[in-house]
Amino acid sequence: METKTDVVVIGGGPAGLSAAAWCSDLGLTAVLIEASERPGGQLHSINNPIANYAGLAAANGREFAAKLLEWEKQFAFRRLVGTRVESISAEPLVVRTAGGEEFRPRAVILATGLSRRRLGLAGEDEFVGKGVLRSGAGQREEAKGKHVVIVGGGDAAIENAVLLSEFAERVTVVHRSREFRARAEFLERAKAAANVEMITETHVSKILGEKRFEGIEASGPEGSRSIVADLLLIRIGFKPNSELLRGLVELDVSGFVQVDVTCATSVPMIFTCGDVANAISPTISTATGMGSTAAKAIAARLS
Repeated sequence: METKTDVVVIGGGPAGLSAAAWCSDLGLTAVLIEASERPGGQLHSINNPIANYAGLAAANGREFAAKLLEWEKQFAFRRLVGTRVESISAEPLVVRTAGGEEFRPRAVILATGLSRRRLGLAGEDEFVGKGVLRSGAGQREEAKGKHVVIVGGGDAAIENAVLLSEFAERVTVVHRSREFRARAEFLERAKAAANVEMITETHVSKILGEKRFEGIEASGPEGSRSIVADLLLIRIGFKPNSELLRGLVELDVSGFVQVDVTCATSVPMIFTCGDVANAISPTISTATGMGSTAAKAIAARLS
């Protein structure tokens, strides 16, 4: 089945919703395609208050997403949720979904965001809910009286170490490098906590357990050792979800899409906005701003 439209927006987070809304407001026909059943992207995994978005505050990302989704209802664009895009072709522009639908738009906006980096070890997925935590803040009550292993060395890892140290009996941070990337304020608080141990130059080689998480096997300067623990939290950063454009447009060495000030990529009429194209400022404010920028640039080119 083939469908023609002015713009296909891929991704239903703040950037994609902003882009689709602005396309509608500018008189362009648009289709927004979101792989998950609920738009909002990474907002659904934010447990902390959102207080720095101009003019709109929320107790957490889910509340912010609800407000965003209520706002976007006023705009006339087609919404396809639970639909995965399989491929994008450039000449001519064609977007194909996994369900077999084919779109022939005049422009494409990719707003697929980021996803958490993975260790790529057996048990990482199987033990989610069985000792592997999705969120430190959201599941902190589960850490009461337990030993938590946190893998990572950036802000997220060390901030979670500080948070969980208030509940857990013991927190062990395992970081592959010698130096931590986290902010000094987080590091100072983590080092001051009597029940936080920080192990550097060590990588996790195996997740232990049969029916649930039981610990890790780690390798460092002194060789391999097993660390028995109750809970595991993996915070080793994010990667851009740019696979659909790999080999099609210019990416940087980390996989972020390279765009100009109008959010245009190296291929005519393919635009990218939000975190997938922004390694410097992956914020909600930047994402929504880039979404509107891409829509306005497309409207100007199609007029």
